[in-house]
Amino acid sequence: MSQDLANEPADSVSVTISGGSMGGLFTGIALDSAGHDVTIAEQSTGTLRSRGGGIVAQQSIRQFLSRHDIVDPTNITTRASERRFLTANGDVRTSKADSMVFTSWDAVYRQLRAAFPDDRYHTGRTVTGIRATDGTVRFADGEQTTTELVVAADGGQSTAREQLFPDTEATFADYVAWRGVVPEADLSDTVIDAFDGRFTFYQGERMLILAYFIPGGDGSTAPGDRRLNWVWYDTLSGRERETVFTDTTGTNHQFSVSPGQLQDPVETRQRERATEILPPVFADLVATTATPFVQAIYDLQSPQMTVGRACLLGDAAFVARPHTAAGTAKAASDAVELKAALGRHSSLGGALASWDEARTDYGERLVAQGKRMGDERLSLGS
Repeated sequence: MSQDLANEPADSVSVTISGGSMGGLFTGIALDSAGHDVTIAEQSTGTLRSRGGGIVAQQSIRQFLSRHDIVDPTNITTRASERRFLTANGDVRTSKADSMVFTSWDAVYRQLRAAFPDDRYHTGRTVTGIRATDGTVRFADGEQTTTELVVAADGGQSTAREQLFPDTEATFADYVAWRGVVPEADLSDTVIDAFDGRFTFYQGERMLILAYFIPGGDGSTAPGDRRLNWVWYDTLSGRERETVFTDTTGTNHQFSVSPGQLQDPVETRQRERATEILPPVFADLVATTATPFVQAIYDLQSPQMTVGRACLLGDAAFVARPHTAAGTAKAASDAVELKAALGRHSSLGGALASWDEARTDYGERLVAQGKRMGDERLSLGS
């Protein structure tokens, strides 16, 4: 295979994608629809499960689902027509008309996974190394494969990024996101009435909590079948990060502790804090949550998104704080723009250079926006 990217055609490219979650599936579906020969390698051996719960269904996500004939987005989304901020005692502080569309990680993932051919989606395939000069991918079992393009869509803890840019590290904020999802059937009528059709917030001193309805575990958006998703950004002041991120087995995690794995003292303290400082409907919501979990808030920024025949996509390249509500949308846009660049340029090298310049610029701006939103506008940072 010629290593001169400037002279290689950009049509009918063979592609290996490392990572079979959202970013990998967006990319696989987009490139497959343009006639490229795509294979996805996913390290998990079973069906992927999300810890994140709800996501904002940005226009880029909905357009992707529609334009690739995957699903009518209205079938897997919920809507809010009002943005509301509460006072500490639960009264409405501000309210304005605002149309928002929400979905869940699992609802989107199921549709994307069903749309990509099983014979080219390989589970239990852990990528251990990438040779960017010639497109060789090495697997944990000792096997390797070589394609014209390698896309690393392996998330915020990307193995490929660590190899290509070893000096790029996450920078942690001094606050975290406590999260939970509650089946609508478990909620009181008071809580349902407070959040139905609304995107609801409460902002206190160095903290912010929000909630919105998302599809049920089976994807249903019918009243009674939905779930209520909440995210509580709260300071770590007075608490050690290591304590919060150590699970029930004593294992310390850098980025998250899964549902059901919070240590009892950590979970109990946060539940008590909810009762003490949150408006009643939010306190009730947290109390009703069977297995809350916690995620670190961090910024991550790669110097570029391509090296030779390898490119980083989605969270593998940039992680912006979730206030931007753009993580999943960025992965979809990265995939769509990569497809467009390959179609627009005659050479693979020209396509990758153009895509790299545009998407790196966007990633940098998104990370900066997330920092501003968290530290300044929301006053969550120190």
